[in-house]
Amino acid sequence: MQCTLEVLPGGEIVQMCKPAIWNGGLILYAHGYVAEFLPLSLPQEASRYAALFTSQGFAFATTSYTQNGLAIQTGIQDIIRLREKFIKDVGQPNHIYLTGASQGGIVTTLALERYPQLFNGGLSLCGPCGYFQGQVNYYADFRVLFDYFFKGVLPGNAITIPDELLLNWQTKYVPAILTAIQQNPATTLKLLRTAQAPYDANDLTTIGQTVINVLWYDVFTTRDAIRKLGGQPFENRRKIYFGTGSILEDLRLNARVQRFAASPVATATIKKYYETSGNLSKPLVIGHTTKDPIQLFWHLPLYQAKTILRGKSGYFTGIPVQRYGHCTFEETEIMGGFALLLQKVQGQQNKAQQLLAKTSDRAGKMVQSVRQVQ
Repeated sequence: MQCTLEVLPGGEIVQMCKPAIWNGGLILYAHGYVAEFLPLSLPQEASRYAALFTSQGFAFATTSYTQNGLAIQTGIQDIIRLREKFIKDVGQPNHIYLTGASQGGIVTTLALERYPQLFNGGLSLCGPCGYFQGQVNYYADFRVLFDYFFKGVLPGNAITIPDELLLNWQTKYVPAILTAIQQNPATTLKLLRTAQAPYDANDLTTIGQTVINVLWYDVFTTRDAIRKLGGQPFENRRKIYFGTGSILEDLRLNARVQRFAASPVATATIKKYYETSGNLSKPLVIGHTTKDPIQLFWHLPLYQAKTILRGKSGYFTGIPVQRYGHCTFEETEIMGGFALLLQKVQGQQNKAQQLLAKTSDRAGKMVQSVRQVQ
């Protein structure tokens, strides 16, 4: 395959790859979340996905986006511009497919809902596509519960992130978190149950992975989200937490846990720009691991419910993958999901051709009738 790498005037990095024998199809890949303070770069998995799809004859293109952090809205526009650039520089594909993982999964889903005329279908992996506000609340809920069960381990709180925590996360606070949960395994299980955070019971090392990784998202995404959403988006004033194993302890938890009120501006922004609709007019396949500790599995059935309410479930295919981890798909599973997408797209084309043929037949009969009258 031949690949080009280009840094655009604004700093965005784009990569476009074309196989020696091109089947005319193009895959546009939207990457996941990158901390806002890191330099723009291509996603680490780009080379893996490029090799995977070009080996099947598809062209492949991806972008660093024009910004890091919460980049869903800008990411959609960056993907659209990437599409235009590929067409200009390489040529017009006969089919254009979207795919993306994690934050890239919701970029894929929203772009396909909003701009169906630009794409033939999408493969969305492990993204927060069912209920974005619920995803925001999950990170902060986990933090307020951690602070309740493990007082004093982390400075600040769920919505106030001090520089000290950011600067010394890996060297000081990750070891402190691991020490705290290892010394208090029963309390740690209460944390996971009340937060409804998954882990693999057959691999207890996943407990530490879940705790560290979910806390990372609260610590490293909160400031950026508040700034881009126009306010603090977390709301838990009426939230009822349960799962400690004791009704009295649940009552004590709910009486003492920290409570926060969301900014109406932030929640309105989420509702308007970040929630999916399920209003599909092109095929979408969503894959999600059932024990994903970062973007919870309930996103998949919630999104499916949206398509049903819209009367668009025929365009949707959900693939649950029985596994722990965030986006821990095997290559065969990714390509299996993509194969399902191709079948759905081909099926829609066949239906369109059949409809066109029927329409043409009816039109022909109408013309004949007119001529007979004349």
